[in-house]
Amino acid sequence: MENVTLAQFKDFAIVAIAIMGFIVLLGNVVKVFKEWGKPRMDINETIKDHEDRVGSLEEGNKIICKALLAIMSHEINGNSIDKLQKAYDAMSDYLVDK
Repeated sequence: MENVTLAQFKDFAIVAIAIMGFIVLLGNVVKVFKEWGKPRMDINETIKDHEDRVGSLEEGNKIICKALLAIMSHEINGNSIDKLQKAYDAMSDYLVDK
């Protein structure tokens, strides 16, 4: 094995530091791209959450409308108790599950 001179060691150190610097640079570039896309991902999650809530509100509104129609039918006809019972059951199931 030949003796390593100071110049060879210096050249090796410069190349090693350059390679490590390149690896760090690549890592930072990847990090920047991930952070760049993060706001879009956060907005997509927020939109999905709002869509789920709107769907839940629509379901509740349908149940309330059915109950109101059953009450109106009962007031008009003086009967329709079975419709009132179904509307009551649907509303109580909705409120318990919510």
